Amino acid sequence: MPAPTPDSPRRRLPAALLAALLALALVVVLAVVVLERRGERAPQAPSAAPTPTTETPPPYPEPPVSTIDRATLTVPEETRIAEHTFWGRAGKTYLVTLDVVSEKPADSEGWAMYLGVLISCAPEAGGPGDYRGGTQNLRTGEPTAYRNQVLVSSSADGAITCDVKLSAPYDDVASTGTAFPVEASWRADPVDGSAAEATTDDLPRTLAPGAEDTVLTAAFDLTAEDDDALRGLTTLHLTTCTTVNGSREEGRAWCREDALDEAGSTATLTAGLELLDADGAVCEELTAESTAPDHIDLLRHHRMLSADLESILPAEPCGTTARLRVDLRNDGPAPLVVHRANSSALLVGS
Repeated sequence: MPAPTPDSPRRRLPAALLAALLALALVVVLAVVVLERRGERAPQAPSAAPTPTTETPPPYPEPPVSTIDRATLTVPEETRIAEHTFWGRAGKTYLVTLDVVSEKPADSEGWAMYLGVLISCAPEAGGPGDYRGGTQNLRTGEPTAYRNQVLVSSSADGAITCDVKLSAPYDDVASTGTAFPVEASWRADPVDGSAAEATTDDLPRTLAPGAEDTVLTAAFDLTAEDDDALRGLTTLHLTTCTTVNGSREEGRAWCREDALDEAGSTATLTAGLELLDADGAVCEELTAESTAPDHIDLLRHHRMLSADLESILPAEPCGTTARLRVDLRNDGPAPLVVHRANSSALLVGS
């Protein structure tokens, strides 16, 4: 075959074949790019920050809470005042203290008149609600005070409502028609430490003239993590043996007829906070407080004596038990009855 001469024309690739080769090259390039990017994760939008949860506030205020109310009663009359609701937490204990002040007007009929008071607290969710109060005769023109206290708790979170009942019920007395003012207040505080309430199994009892004895005690074991301070509160409901039927409780009279004395009794309450060692003996008296001698005569007859004392625990207590001790002295001349109803002694730690 003769070799091509310089003047011979060169062979050219057909146009269709050239286009096909270019298309194939483009496909290869695109495939490589796609394969390289398959391992890459697609960018994601940043996750939203978690929404903080907020607790719905309770419908009533939480302790400490307090309320005060006033009323004017006309003998005979009963009414309720100072109603207020607070929010209790499940298993939490609250100390509720009651104060009532009243006075029989100086220009009113009769020498004295009867007034009973009662605070009652009821947990809406159930649990140990309680009530406590007292009775006294108001002498004309003399302010008379009532004080008492109670522990309240709830089995579940919920409302606890307290109110104060006032009772001047008798319509066959010289004071019938007398209008008189009453101021009632109460306060609820959370108990942050231990709490104990005295049993009243040994009451009622009669204390002879010249006698002095311990009538109530409340105690709990010390727990270093809970209790740095103590508070003791007590109220004794007393009547003097000036008449046989004036000192009745549990269906019987507690005054013997041959021991009556219209001169009445002079009573002194002494409350003390103390520490007991492992054997139950007193190893330290932290503080003590006595009321002034209080004369309970025929006209007064009923009397509420109270004490409220506090103490800081030593850094190294000598004992393992804290105790509130309540002593009563009767200087006569009449015997003195300590009633179970409305007598109380509470010891709380904080």
